[in-house]
Amino acid sequence: MTVLSSLFLRWLMIYELKKDNYKNFNVFKDNVLEPRAYFIPFSSEKELGETDIRTERYNSSMVAVLSGEWQFKYYEKCSDIPASFDTEKEECDTISVPSCWQFTGYEKPYYVNTRYQFPCDPPNFPEDCPVGIYIKKFMLGETSGKYTLTFLGVAPCFDLFINGKYVGYSEGSHNTSEFDITAYLAEGENEIVACVHKWCNGTYLECQDMFRNNGIFRDVYITRTGNNSIYDFEARTSHNSDGTYMLDVIPTFKICDEVAFTAQVFDGDKLIAEKSINVCPGKVDKITFDVLDVLEWSAEIPKLYSLILKLEKDGELCEIIRRNIGFKHIKINKNVFYFNNKKIKLLGVNHHDTNPKTGYAMTIEDMEKDVITFKEYNVNCVRTSHYPPDPALLIVR
Repeated sequence: MTVLSSLFLRWLMIYELKKDNYKNFNVFKDNVLEPRAYFIPFSSEKELGETDIRTERYNSSMVAVLSGEWQFKYYEKCSDIPASFDTEKEECDTISVPSCWQFTGYEKPYYVNTRYQFPCDPPNFPEDCPVGIYIKKFMLGETSGKYTLTFLGVAPCFDLFINGKYVGYSEGSHNTSEFDITAYLAEGENEIVACVHKWCNGTYLECQDMFRNNGIFRDVYITRTGNNSIYDFEARTSHNSDGTYMLDVIPTFKICDEVAFTAQVFDGDKLIAEKSINVCPGKVDKITFDVLDVLEWSAEIPKLYSLILKLEKDGELCEIIRRNIGFKHIKINKNVFYFNNKKIKLLGVNHHDTNPKTGYAMTIEDMEKDVITFKEYNVNCVRTSHYPPDPALLIVR
């Protein structure tokens, strides 16, 4: 590396972190991708087949999970952040991501019901609030393809920077935030900086009966796709009068070429339905299975089928996706709840992202333990109060 290129890289890693997004009512998100279904793409059928759906995000060659050790700088006040933040010169701690400040020694845990942690005077809040700056370096062998950076949960908001450049901003603590970072990356070493404020305008909308934590508390990962990929999909089931089911698969693509999209339904290793369509850029289409003779899902017999989605160009696989799917139907007649034509009573609980040692940060094993506990107490419905859970909670067990 020449002296000139070394100096250029050093200049890239100096950041102007003092953004006003967190206190600007005109900004809820900036450069965040449109919300979509959670799924993990794979590069081959073999790779998919060798992967446990519970931990698939950690086992796909198309996904790099960045969770683990990050550099971390905590400031008690926004005003303490230097005008130019040099990631090479600032003395930082090492912190584990996912985690919460209140469970890693930076603040005491807070539990509040309907009150706030500051005088209630909407829309005003303590703007000179604590800030956590997260830094992660990673290597990139090549920059071909498209790269999406996913944050599954950050409380309550964050400004994102990559390689010295501002990328975007997101609020909504427990919502997934995704960014197209293709244009910000370089071959070799890259650097992510996330500036997390303790409070923001949105804090007034997050006054729930729960522990109040801060930080990057769910996984962070990068997904690399080709120029042709599945961006989103919906699998919608409906009950036919003869007891069979209809399944509509409604995809959204990011494609540059004509491609083939295939949907398959498997019962274990047995293929029970398959359809393909050709898709061109800008074309909207769907696949419909009119009659599927399937076993209905119920709490007593939780039968699941595998929905496999493939995208191919000229016979070559671009990516493959798996989603477990169940078939059921419900209706409410006056005050009676019918599930698969049977009257049932809902025996439910509230579920929070809560671990006594890590706060909001939960592992797959933590979530699975909660689900097992539900079943042991005959729970048949769960309210994910008061926010979307980690998508893994919806697929474990």
